[in-house]
Order: sequence, then structure tokens, then C-alpha cells
Amino acid sequence: MKRSVGIVGLVALAAGVVGCAPSAEQSVTCVSWGTYASDEDRLEAADLVVEVESIRPDGTSAVYGYPANAYLVSGLTVIKGDLTDASELRVASTADNCASPVYAEGDPMLQDAPLRLYLSFDHGQWITLSPFDGVRPAS
Repeated sequence: MKRSVGIVGLVALAAGVVGCAPSAEQSVTCVSWGTYASDEDRLEAADLVVEVESIRPDGTSAVYGYPANAYLVSGLTVIKGDLTDASELRVASTADNCASPVYAEGDPMLQDAPLRLYLSFDHGQWITLSPFDGVRPAS
């Protein structure tokens, strides 16, 4: 009787290991974006708010596990927050990872400058608050 319990245990263990094998399917998690009713709400939610005069493409950066366009921005005026070096800043433009294309209405960072950027600091980088609420024309 003890031997059959041991064999059943080994079979169950083997089945569990096989169940952990990688599969060809991948799941995608969509981020649910909050919306902000006003610039005051965006200002309150942001870690840093800056107005920028110049925007240059600078490759891509991972935001929430997905590639997002990145930019070097300069000509900074700090509205909220603290920057030790305010001459240039790298910003990732948060993309909507469940839209197709991810910048369905165009990347908001590609508007004519000057722009006001509402930013969060996430995983060692500055990112726009969301795909919809991180960029506005400067006032």
C-alpha cells in the first residue's frame, strides 16, 4: 500500500511539472487609464510638470512592459516638482498598449512645441501621466 501511494505521488508531481511548461500562448494585460477633468487635476496627479521648448526623438523605452516612444526635451520651465539638472530631460510618451496602433490618435509628444508635460516617475524614468492626459499645449 505504501508503494502505490509513493507512485501516485510521483505521478502527481510529474503532472504538476508538465503543467508548468511554457506554452505558445501569451496573455496581454491592458492598463486601465484614469482620466483627469482639468489641468488642475493633472497638475495635482503629476510628480513633475514642465513646459518645454524643444522635443527630439530618442528611441524607445519600456513603459508598463511595452515599448513607448522616448524623447529628449529641453528649454524647460518647471511648473511643479524639483529637477537638479533642468537643461534636458528624457521622457517616455506612455502608449495605449491595447490600442492598434498604440498611438491611435498620434503620439501626443509630436505636437508643435512649446508643450506642457504632466509626468510621473516610474521605474527610474519620467513618463507622461497617460496616453491621453500627459501632454498639453503650453499656456
